[in-house]
Amino acid sequence: MMTPGHKPLKMDVAEAGGANVVTIVGSVSTGDAGQLRELLEELAGKRIPVIVLDLGQMDFICSLGLGAIITGHLKCRHHQGQIRLVNPTEQVSDLLETTRLTKLFPVYETVDEALPTG
Repeated sequence: MMTPGHKPLKMDVAEAGGANVVTIVGSVSTGDAGQLRELLEELAGKRIPVIVLDLGQMDFICSLGLGAIITGHLKCRHHQGQIRLVNPTEQVSDLLETTRLTKLFPVYETVDEALPTG
């Protein structure tokens, strides 16, 4: 169910600098969280060292969406991979702080900063 003022979810995946960059646009609502979970599990299964989530255009994420990111993180850890978050909107950033997920996930200002070095 769409919340008024929230855009529908759109996710684009691109490869850059040894990482997969997932640009998330719109809202990750309860009905969309499974789609995010499946995508992150699929990418983690490819054993990519870094998955970058560009959150600059994400205007909402529900608790199930946060759970999907955590599940992706746990799958990545099996091969020493990592999920990195980029440019969360103010609302999403506040939620990440409140849930203390900023302790689990590195947060970067730009995608370039989040890409692996070397």
